[in-house]
Formats: sequence, structure tokens, C-alpha cells
Amino acid sequence: MSSENNGVPICPGLQIITTSRGNLSFRTCGEGETIIFLHGILGNSKAWAFQFAAFSPHYRVVAWDAPGYAYSAQVPADIDAYEHMLHELVLTCDEQKVTLVGHSMGGTIASRYAAHHPERVSKLVLSCTHPGYGAPETAPSSEKLEKRLKELDEIGREAYGKNRARDLLPFPDVPAAVLDYAAKIAAETRQEGLRRATRMLQLADNRPLLPQLEMPTLILTGEKDSVVQPQLKAELLALVPYSQHIEMPGLGHAPYFQAPDYYNARLHEFIATNPIIRGL
Repeated sequence: MSSENNGVPICPGLQIITTSRGNLSFRTCGEGETIIFLHGILGNSKAWAFQFAAFSPHYRVVAWDAPGYAYSAQVPADIDAYEHMLHELVLTCDEQKVTLVGHSMGGTIASRYAAHHPERVSKLVLSCTHPGYGAPETAPSSEKLEKRLKELDEIGREAYGKNRARDLLPFPDVPAAVLDYAAKIAAETRQEGLRRATRMLQLADNRPLLPQLEMPTLILTGEKDSVVQPQLKAELLALVPYSQHIEMPGLGHAPYFQAPDYYNARLHEFIATNPIIRGL
């Protein structure tokens, strides 16, 4: 796969399918066993540029735009609606089972989907994620969200994207080109999509479901992740059975950008050592 002049690989073109809840945009390339990547709240399908480059020579790689991101339709701020959209994407895959890689918000959606649809998920990777915040329906929207939305209104998309990228990658060794790329992705965040996704995570609670996960699961946590609260990380590790845990030394909340070679190697080791058994 070719690279942009700045060294960040170029993602495959955008595709759109029509689901029962509206359009869903995604990117895909490669052939073979299917890996579906689910981005975090400041991402979109372009966040997986380094993973497309690393895995598409050996696998079919798919990366979605979550509901409310890029050209994907808005859905209610209910994790079941996000899960339903994911199911419709999975059903388009030729293979009976797929590997899900969910990062942050994407991990909360992926773990719920895997618990409800074990017949469709062969392997699960939960990257810098959590079980959901489990707030009651009566809870007000988070102060952090309101602050972010106000900031977006006041300073505009470009400056907002740069601020979020610096929050996501506050490390001196991150190449300027990668920081700029992350900023451009964050700047593309749709305001209503951000609002609904944040509310969805605020209300989501996968704790009763996580012990039901039956497939091999890799949990990746960042030693310097300042986003996922320690208590939420501990809950995830305690609740997920059949799991392997890797604490990524020195890495924060965006390891796929900060150290893509290291991150990809951990994914490859896990996927390659847990092959799909055909016919099961």
C-alpha cells in the first residue's frame, strides 16, 4: 500500500452500504480472514491507516465509520443501535466469523456485539477500552462533553482537531506528520455524532455481558493511558474470561498512532496464534 508524502499510509477508498438504519460508510482492502476495526470517539475509518498497510497483504481489513461519523447515519444514543449497525456490516462479510478489534468506544461496542453474537466473532481485541460508564437514564450529559462542544463552536474544527490530537498524543517522540494526521481526523468529527456517541458511552453498561464472552480475547492497555480510568480498566480485566492481557509500556491512549509497529505486532501475534477453525 502506498504512502502519503508525510509517511502515513493512504487508506483505501470509502464505500457505503445501506442498512435498516441508514447509510454506513467504511473502508476495506485485502483478501482472506476478515478483521474489522472499530475506532474511538475522536476517530473514523481513516484512523487505521497503519493497520490497513500492515494487515491487508494477509487479511481482508475492514474499518467502519461509527454511526454519526463520516457518511454513516445518526442513530439514537443507545449502544444497542450501534451494535445493530455493526451486525449489518458483519453480515456483508463472506466469512461466517470475523476478528473484531475495538478501540476505546469501539471496544465497548465490540465487546457487547461479541457477547450477543458469539457465532459471528472468532477473536476479539479490546484496545484501551472499558465496559461503559453505566450512568442512569436520568443522568445529565457530561460536563466534559458540553465543554468540548462549546470549544468546537468557539475555535472551529481545525483548532479543535489540533487540541484533541495533542491530548491524544502528548509524547515528544510522535512524528509531526502523525500528529497532524490525527488532528485532521479529529477535526472531521461531526458535532451531533460526538454528542450521541458520548451519551451512548455514558449510559452503556456491559458488565453483565462480559463474563459471557467465549472467544479468545486480547486486552491491550496503555501504561500511560490518561483516558481510561484505572477502575474501569480493572473491571474489564476482571470480567473478561479467556483473555490475554498486554500492558503496553510507555504508550498512551492511541497506540495505533504512537507506536504502530509495536501495536501491529501484538495484534498479529494474537490473530496468528488463534486461527479460525473452518466449519465451526
